[in-house]
Amino acid sequence: MSGINTAAIAVEALVWVTGRPREECARREAELERDLGVDSLSLLELVVTLQSRLVISVPDEVTARIRTVADLQDAVAPLVAAASSSEPTRRTPS
Repeated sequence: MSGINTAAIAVEALVWVTGRPREECARREAELERDLGVDSLSLLELVVTLQSRLVISVPDEVTARIRTVADLQDAVAPLVAAASSSEPTRRTPS
């Protein structure tokens, strides 16, 4: 999954989960709970959506630290990079 824009995908997931305008969801300083109305159930839905879309696993301790859009984007990017680096390389038949 190299070359994907994880920040944009995180914003799209926020738009889908919250129903809020993209402009609100794209503000990195926006607090998920206070500014976007993301409660614990919505956060879980957001994480599940990102896990499915990006084929990653978000540990509970990472989820617990997500408070802002920036936190979300910054948490997802390294998980995608790690997942991409652990994908087996495809071999061509000899």
